[in-house]
Amino acid sequence: MTAEYLATGYPTTSHPGVSDAVVAGGVTSGEIGGIDQVATWDVERAAVEERILREVVALLHDVIGEEYVIDLEIDLSTSFNTDLELESIEFVTLADRMRHRYGDTVDFVGFLADKSVDEVINMRVGEVVSFIADCLTPPRS
Repeated sequence: MTAEYLATGYPTTSHPGVSDAVVAGGVTSGEIGGIDQVATWDVERAAVEERILREVVALLHDVIGEEYVIDLEIDLSTSFNTDLELESIEFVTLADRMRHRYGDTVDFVGFLADKSVDEVINMRVGEVVSFIADCLTPPRS
């Protein structure tokens, strides 16, 4: 599976509950009390990261196995090594699944190559989520 590109040129993957405008850094507005309320970049970024976290957690369930992670609450602070006890082969499998999910837009292997062994060992789910979000959303304007 490869990432899709919106009319804005920014890559995304479709997901129910998160609009393409939010994923692409678009702006949504509404009127409350006569004042236009515009979603900020931070709110949009949080929505994108929440969606990506759900996707990464689903990938982890698939890689590690439901029976192992059923009692675990996986969030941004979850450590791959200490909390999930992810074996190196499972980490490679996760990287491959992310490549299939996000396509060439998210270079997870390149992301890992820039890290020291200690950084990889101590990596948390939130770091991966932030990296993917950086790859899928436009820079803050």
